[in-house]
Amino acid sequence: MSDNRNQVIDYITERFAKEDDVLKQVLENQLTGQGPQMNIGPDQGKFLELLVKIHKPKNILEVGSYYGYSSIWLARSLRGVQSTTSQSSHTNRHCEEGVNATNVAIQSSNDLDRDANARDDEQKLTCVEVSEKQCEILKEHFKLAKLEDFTEVIQGSGIEIMKHLIKEERQFDMIFIDADKANYPNYLDLSIDLLPKGGLLLVDNTLWNGKVADPSITDDKQTNSIRQFNDKLAASKHFDSLIITIQDGLAIGIRK
Repeated sequence: MSDNRNQVIDYITERFAKEDDVLKQVLENQLTGQGPQMNIGPDQGKFLELLVKIHKPKNILEVGSYYGYSSIWLARSLRGVQSTTSQSSHTNRHCEEGVNATNVAIQSSNDLDRDANARDDEQKLTCVEVSEKQCEILKEHFKLAKLEDFTEVIQGSGIEIMKHLIKEERQFDMIFIDADKANYPNYLDLSIDLLPKGGLLLVDNTLWNGKVADPSITDDKQTNSIRQFNDKLAASKHFDSLIITIQDGLAIGIRK
């Protein structure tokens, strides 16, 4: 997680990624709470929003949600995409069938009910957090943002939860990882089985304040783990990938 604010980031944020009262409240709660100050920047939040709108995932897995700042960006985008997709699907279907206006209204109502039920089962942002305290904070913040219906919170180790999801044969159209850096190579391996072909993998902090590119740093465990992740992703036959230099580095991989 990184929120590196400077004059350029502020310029971008003021024009393209303004934070509303809910996001500001999340940051305020994080500031007054005990623990490290960790969250993505608003420019990165907006970038995630755009990726969701482009990729149009049905469900997203986030490993490492903390106070839910990035989660709210993701869940709001997911909600918006689903609403747009649902309306477009209904409009196209009814135009093709040529039904009258009364039937359209009745059918549309029934379809929306079914879509709501499907969303409860599948169409959500699933957040994984190891801390019970953070899970409760996440739920409070999702309630504040009116996103309870589009989110689920699972407490546990990211590695163990991902293994469990694989056993359940669950898949996600998008995965965002921002958790313990020592396990980044393991998260990459597990993501292969959780993403379908064309699925999108996003991993934060992959430049680690430039440490990964500094050859003089050889004995830092987190830096070496992120280097290992970067090398594995770059060489992987399972992903077409790149690291972009937004904030502290965001790795993007498309599942082949």
